[in-house]
Amino acid sequence: MWARQDSDLNILLIQLKRIGDVVLTIPCVESLKQKYPQARITWVLDSACKSMDEILPGDQKFYFKKGALNARVWRNLLLRKWDLCFEFTGTDRGRLMAAMSRSSQRVTYKRHASALGRCVFNRFIEADVKTLHTVDYHLALLDAAPASAAGSLAISASLRQKTESLLRSTGIQGPYAIVHPGAARGEKMWSTVRWCEVIQFLISEKNLNVFITGGRGVEEFAQIDEMITRCASPRVCSLAGKTSLSELAAIISKALIFVGVDTGASHMADTLQVPSAVLFGSTNPLHWGPRSRTGRAVGVQGFSSYPHDFPKCRMQEISSENLIGAINSVLPLKAFTD
Repeated sequence: MWARQDSDLNILLIQLKRIGDVVLTIPCVESLKQKYPQARITWVLDSACKSMDEILPGDQKFYFKKGALNARVWRNLLLRKWDLCFEFTGTDRGRLMAAMSRSSQRVTYKRHASALGRCVFNRFIEADVKTLHTVDYHLALLDAAPASAAGSLAISASLRQKTESLLRSTGIQGPYAIVHPGAARGEKMWSTVRWCEVIQFLISEKNLNVFITGGRGVEEFAQIDEMITRCASPRVCSLAGKTSLSELAAIISKALIFVGVDTGASHMADTLQVPSAVLFGSTNPLHWGPRSRTGRAVGVQGFSSYPHDFPKCRMQEISSENLIGAINSVLPLKAFTD
């Protein structure tokens, strides 16, 4: 047992990595809730995740902003009584936060057991990052069984209403697909021409409207603008830069399928059990691929369901036929409207 099971138990999760990593840490919250139903669970997250606040499980979240004083974060770490602290990132900042928490049990991975790490942490967990999916790697830190808890994103009624209003404002009604072509890393970008081929397939063969989503990056915006121009269809609309991460999750949750690259949005889709077809080039689908029954990872050799095992490649080596094949495997029928 980690600690006593009572209503006063305070658990701290330090996860300072990107949005996708945070989404894939959600099953840890569910696992902790199952083990300690009355415990209070608090996250410390990077400020880039702040617009996910209303959909993340847990009792409280603190957001660390690089370059800012972050007085609220440091004050709460230092003054509150913590019983369990799990540090997922292995960074100097994460170690400092764990040290300041003065939690009775401070846990990290054995691979982070440097001389400094041994001064901060009092429990080290063995987990092989090379052979585990990221969800299972995170669960291992809790000594939890692989995939022992699914976890999900909390879509409230008010959030649902807000996003439905946004979709109505586009003038597009009926079943839809989400196409998410962009990512923070340029090497994950795919051919604009091929994206347009896939969008045309979704419209003509699956009878779906298409909402293109994305962040506010210059490259993303430029590609999406070109996609809209090339497609020239009243059934295609860009929502890029128009939603928070919470709103994006709500919109994805009602899609018939998510099609995109390996990024935080694809992990949201998989967490929400939305059928997905996700492109993998430079990243390994064994670690990051969709795990749900209707999730497909797509690469140069074709597509697969979990567990995924195919080589890395350059994104431009992946054909549109491979992605279309993956879409057909999870969405074989054409959508219908009343």
